[in-house]
Amino acid sequence: MAGLRDQLRTGRLSSADALAAQWAQARVADAACQSVVRWHESGAPADRATAGPLSGIALAHKDIFAIAGQQAGCGRGQPPDPVAERDADVLTRLAQAGATNLAALSMAELACGSTGESPWSPRPINAVSIDAVVGGSSGGSAAAVAAGLCYASLGTDTAGSVRIPAATCGLIGFKPTWDALSRQGVHPLAPSLDTVGVIARTVADAALVYACAAQAVAPELTDAAATPHGIAEWLSAARPLRVATHLPPAAPDDDVISALQAFIARVSDDHDVHAVDLPQLDALSRLAHVVLHVEAAAAHRALLQDPDAQLGASARAVLIPGAAMPEAWYHDALAQRGARLHAFVDTVFGDADVLLVPALPRPVPDWDTVTPGAPGFDVHQLLALHRWMPFVNYLGLPAIVFPIGHDRRGRPVTAQAVARPHAEAVLLAFAHRYDRGLASLSIPSPSARTSSATLR
Repeated sequence: MAGLRDQLRTGRLSSADALAAQWAQARVADAACQSVVRWHESGAPADRATAGPLSGIALAHKDIFAIAGQQAGCGRGQPPDPVAERDADVLTRLAQAGATNLAALSMAELACGSTGESPWSPRPINAVSIDAVVGGSSGGSAAAVAAGLCYASLGTDTAGSVRIPAATCGLIGFKPTWDALSRQGVHPLAPSLDTVGVIARTVADAALVYACAAQAVAPELTDAAATPHGIAEWLSAARPLRVATHLPPAAPDDDVISALQAFIARVSDDHDVHAVDLPQLDALSRLAHVVLHVEAAAAHRALLQDPDAQLGASARAVLIPGAAMPEAWYHDALAQRGARLHAFVDTVFGDADVLLVPALPRPVPDWDTVTPGAPGFDVHQLLALHRWMPFVNYLGLPAIVFPIGHDRRGRPVTAQAVARPHAEAVLLAFAHRYDRGLASLSIPSPSARTSSATLR
């Protein structure tokens, strides 16, 4: 995105030509990744009147955000919400920053599921390998960004639904603090866990989109977003940090643990690194699942009670248990949250700025191994996709996943960095230092008038 912004700023490329090139590329890319469920415009866009940090930049987003005059599909054949009267707040803010919204992208039904598959839309294709799973629920967003359909995409993360797909596709998946981005106009799954996040090719791109979409961010990040190279320069000026690391003794896959150990050794050259225990992780994950199931069932009570609703297997697996759980379990999970958060912050972040843990404890699996009913289905592979995710949502913490290497099949191995609430700036700066993103992915131009420009 930085290269394109530079071409636009210097006048080497007009906004109209840049958007026309991105529009044409999006059509080509969708044929490869199968992620678009609805296009928002019918032709090459003209120059936009709105000037801002994202002018001339095309984005596409998960089909869970309200758009005036449309119904968000939310991964269903029958949209759960009425026609929207206005855009979701985050989309409005991106438009005010100059961004163009090309399309709505596929997702797991009602945002339920660790994979991006929905019975109502084609299965998204992973640019890493056609056999490799695209995580969920924001699977269309990850597939689209990886395929070069768009530079970045907003998704939602309730128990890892931005971070899991990003990790499976070798991308940046950024989940800010729970209340950092507005959820107005976002179809709910579990409101006290739901968080709007960003999937992008680089940390700098994720930071720019976040800064433009947020209601309030660190002043230095806001100022940086307003200047041509401000985000990259600000991120590159990061100071040494205190980094806590945790690798579970029951060990992830050898390829994963080896890559993580090598990465931690590299981090120790730049930062003060020490290992920590996380004995509370299992309890936090259990509490997160109670909240998820109960709130999801409450949010979709009408669908559960409708005999003609035709809910898919993943949606039923999330909603039905919540309808049966004792109310006391839910109230207890909520009552513990504040104390659990304070204890976690005191224990982990008392002497650390960043916590570094695995993102996926196993290599990126094939679709066949995580699809119930498939010949190679392995429930442990499916559960592993979200093993390291829900505790972050329960505590409302910011987190970012980013690729650090590859396994023996060439699939990405990804780390996850977590920080205290509202420490997004620290988290982004840390991840940027080790960014191995897809900035070199070129977007071809559609005509001779832009043939000399490579949009990056």
